Amino acid sequence: MLKLIQLEWQKNNLPGYFKGIAICIAAIFAAVTLMALGSKGENEPMSYADFISLSGVLIRITYIIFSSVILSRLVIDEYKSSMIQVLFTYPLQRKKIIQAKLTIVFGFCFFSIIITTFIIHLLTYLLNPMIGLFDAPIPVAAMMAAVPATVLNAFMMAGISLIPLSFGMRKKSAPSTITSAVIIGFLINASVSDGGSSSSLFQFVAIPIVLCLLGLILGYLAFNKVDRTDVA
Repeated sequence: MLKLIQLEWQKNNLPGYFKGIAICIAAIFAAVTLMALGSKGENEPMSYADFISLSGVLIRITYIIFSSVILSRLVIDEYKSSMIQVLFTYPLQRKKIIQAKLTIVFGFCFFSIIITTFIIHLLTYLLNPMIGLFDAPIPVAAMMAAVPATVLNAFMMAGISLIPLSFGMRKKSAPSTITSAVIIGFLINASVSDGGSSSSLFQFVAIPIVLCLLGLILGYLAFNKVDRTDVA
């Protein structure tokens, strides 16, 4: 399986997406930093907790969309171009090929969220004394305390990133895959405020857990039934 994942990784030139990850990190950090600096003149400037929360929202939305692009390239486009038929002539189980592709998408989303979150935490900690984002120094303990939640959120979003597969496979459509990812990303991460406090669907733990399980089930069904499905 690891060898198959490596071959898929190289065949689709996925290391080229590392540049995209770097751009996403820079863009997210710059956007949230500008918002934080712009809020310093207000009655309630952005706190460190708000900064990290907003960063998390942008990270989750960014990478579910990014993952849908990779999902489209690895699965949807190959079905659409009939390239998948060529792959299925290899002396391998069909479901192993699809499983490798979905594992790449899941792993990409999971590790990208963790890496991006870590780098943004680190940049905030290092640059705060220079640019004055927050009056008080950032406690290292607060950064360390966020690690378990970051890993759990990354896992849930990685599972959720597989849901667009079911939309894209209906008509073998990459636009449908990406559009559904955009809708899901904004739907579960958009904040609703009552004037005093704000919340999003992602903050209700049961919702991302259920969606994660749904994504994992859909992914399992996708590669488990491929041996019995005509791809022509």
